[in-house]
Amino acid sequence: MDAISDAAETESQYQLEIKKLNREIRRLKKDNELLRILNDQVSRTQIYIQKGSNQRIFYIRQLLKSSPYILILTDSKLQTVMTSEVYFQYENGYDKEELKRGVPLRSALRTLLSEEQLDDFMEKCQRVLRGGEMEPYLVQAYHNNEKYDFQITIRQMLQNDEIIGLNIIFVEMTAIIDALERAKQADTAKSNFLANMSHEIRTPMNAIVGMSEFILRDCDNPKAKSYASMIRSSAKTLLSIINDILDFSKIESGKMEIAESYYRFSSMINDVVTLARVRLHEKPIKLIVDVDPSIPDRQFGDEVRIKQILINLLGNAVKFTHTGSITIKVEPDTRYYDGQYHLIFSISDTGIGIRSLEIKNIFSTFVQVDTKRNRTVQGTGLGLPISRELVHMMGGDLRVESEYGKGSTFTFDIRTRSDDPTPVGNMKFDQDNVPVADVFRATFTAPDASILIVDDNDLNLQVAMGLLSPYKCKMCSATSGADAMIKFSTGRYDLVFMDHMMPVMDGVETTGMLRKMPFGETTPVVVLTANAMKGAAEEYRALGFQDFLSKPIDPGELEEILLRHLPNNLIVREKAGEQETCNYPGGGNSGMNGADGVNASASGVSAEGGVSAVVNQTEVEGSDDLIDVKTGLRYSMGKPDFYRKMLEIFASGNHLKEINDLFLAQNWENYMIKVHALKGIAMTIGAVNLSEKAKKLEQAVRNGSIDYVTANHDDLCELYQRVVDLINSGELQF
Repeated sequence: MDAISDAAETESQYQLEIKKLNREIRRLKKDNELLRILNDQVSRTQIYIQKGSNQRIFYIRQLLKSSPYILILTDSKLQTVMTSEVYFQYENGYDKEELKRGVPLRSALRTLLSEEQLDDFMEKCQRVLRGGEMEPYLVQAYHNNEKYDFQITIRQMLQNDEIIGLNIIFVEMTAIIDALERAKQADTAKSNFLANMSHEIRTPMNAIVGMSEFILRDCDNPKAKSYASMIRSSAKTLLSIINDILDFSKIESGKMEIAESYYRFSSMINDVVTLARVRLHEKPIKLIVDVDPSIPDRQFGDEVRIKQILINLLGNAVKFTHTGSITIKVEPDTRYYDGQYHLIFSISDTGIGIRSLEIKNIFSTFVQVDTKRNRTVQGTGLGLPISRELVHMMGGDLRVESEYGKGSTFTFDIRTRSDDPTPVGNMKFDQDNVPVADVFRATFTAPDASILIVDDNDLNLQVAMGLLSPYKCKMCSATSGADAMIKFSTGRYDLVFMDHMMPVMDGVETTGMLRKMPFGETTPVVVLTANAMKGAAEEYRALGFQDFLSKPIDPGELEEILLRHLPNNLIVREKAGEQETCNYPGGGNSGMNGADGVNASASGVSAEGGVSAVVNQTEVEGSDDLIDVKTGLRYSMGKPDFYRKMLEIFASGNHLKEINDLFLAQNWENYMIKVHALKGIAMTIGAVNLSEKAKKLEQAVRNGSIDYVTANHDDLCELYQRVVDLINSGELQF
């Protein structure tokens, strides 16, 4: 029984163990399944990670392959990690595998950058590795004898905020740099063009302004003085426009400067009205001027800019008005009380008007509205945009109201100041008579002062000496740098006026030579030039001149120059009640005749100061292609005696041989100076075709078109000689 009992107990234990084992087997199976699932998940995750990594590597490789820039990645020891494909277009010393294994950065760029550039580049890389910042910079490199401009950018590569290397980018800027250089050259060419235009335009303007001053000062004929006043007013307005055009820096920057100073409001309105009357000549249009009499006459502002705005608006009114009237109205704006004076200007016309849909475009640049109807009207479309900008700069706004077919009104307001309440009063303008502006009068004389005037243009000499004549100073003239040195060595001068552009020795070189002569260091020299570009005064002072006087010569500026540079003991102030009225050009001093100048009879102005009758008919048969007498007389103030003197000067100063010798010697610099001088004096005597040929040759030399010069030089010489022969023959009658 005991044995049976033991066996049963043992079996029971076995059964328990079997159950335990079965439970463990089931648990292990579950754990194994879980491990399998986890293993599958890990495998899938690894596949996903590998796929993402491959994708990122693919993108990086594509970026490096397609990038137009040289990209170089380095480690913290400045060993290469990888580069873009573009790198291999410039560098053939290493292959891709070598660069991946690591090449010193300096060695990787040894054929692209010079040793000096590499030293600077590596120093910058070390600075960035140490945590510094580096702005992109430009280098000029050479590879296979070709020039490349690169902008280099050096940036840190970070991992967990730790610098692990550098990301370096070379951006080729060759095309951009070359474009900038071409733009700079174009900028220089435009500056030279404007400087040349300044000389070409302002030189004849010198005669226009100067001669009108002489007529106003010396003539007693009211009608002639009225005409001269119109000429002077129009010339001054033209000069202000020329100055604006020639101020190249303002054109390029799109900025304009407001130069405020005290001016007479009545005088400004007078100038504007005078010009408007000139433009309205032969048009059946009434000009109405309505100026509030309470406006102070003495104002502080930019007179030139205000006139420019009014002239632009009046010009449009004249162009687009065919019948009816144009009204200029000025009144104070009483709404403002801020310590400044506000004026409201309006220009109204009865012209064609503006369509309502086109008013929004009226102030756009280079836009002229209703072009189909106005196709015969000339204009650039810049006047209104410029006017609006100027008004904004003076604290106001420019507005327009218009009714198509009935007329337009342009209104603008500006801020100004006045320290004198004296009103302008009732300004009355006769419809048929233009008011004559005040004539400039000298406020002193200097009979003991000695002045030397140097200019290679006889007409410019006459104008300068005529403007100086009221001061009764002793004057001597020289027509070249060499002549000036001779005159300076034989006399003592208190002041020298020196032309800039002269052949052989220009004004700068001549002044430098005068400085080395006795008294040369202490004698003030004032440059006379048609170059009125911005900054010209400072440039000429840097060249050794004491002062600067632009052509055409303004009498007021001339007097200021004299007061600044003549010794005080030579200035004789005008006595009360007396005025200097010396006739041009003699002025009671004999220093302007003979070899030193042109006498009064040659000036075309009578001894009494009047203007002799203009010859209206010419008898120049068969010579129209050589000399246009009407043109010559126009440049000679319609004075036959003066014109005859100019012809004699031209014929006696025949420079044909000199021009031809310069051509044969291929001395193009002096050749250009000579044909430049011929161009001006030929036009003065009416040799229009000769002047045009000289102008084209001058421009050809300036542009380096020597083939054109070679092909046309003989024609110039032949025409020059024919003109001289005609003058010497005495067949030119007028």
